[in-house]
Amino acid sequence: MAVATALTTALGTGAGLGFAGPAQAEPVMEGVYTYTQEGAGPQTFTVYPSCVPVVGDLREPLELAVACRLHVETSRGIKGGDARLADGQWTYSTSVLEGIQCSDGSWAPITETYRFDDVTLTGTRSVANNADCGLAPAIHNFPFTLKFDRPLPIPV
Repeated sequence: MAVATALTTALGTGAGLGFAGPAQAEPVMEGVYTYTQEGAGPQTFTVYPSCVPVVGDLREPLELAVACRLHVETSRGIKGGDARLADGQWTYSTSVLEGIQCSDGSWAPITETYRFDDVTLTGTRSVANNADCGLAPAIHNFPFTLKFDRPLPIPV
């Protein structure tokens, strides 16, 4: 009887462990998102992932952001780019030649950097300017949120 109880316990424990599947990662971000930044009108981020599989043969969905870039297309007002994953956030930078209009009517360049988390859908837009137009060099940070709107028109 003791052997049967031990065997039942061992089989029950083994069966419980046997049904535990591998941990699933979140899929790589893709779709159309609404970009919202305080003081600015809503924008659209259309995100297309581009990933190079490092293992497997593409019969399984790619769920880890290994060797991936997110191509971000935007609506009016802000520039898109190719984001790379660094320190847990997707990041891309753009240069805007006519970023700040000076008092004399000329333009000075700025650099915009977008960093966002694909899980919390929050991020920061950093705008950097040099000592142009009589301004001191500075970096201004603006928090933003992303909200999933709809899937891509053509799935990736």
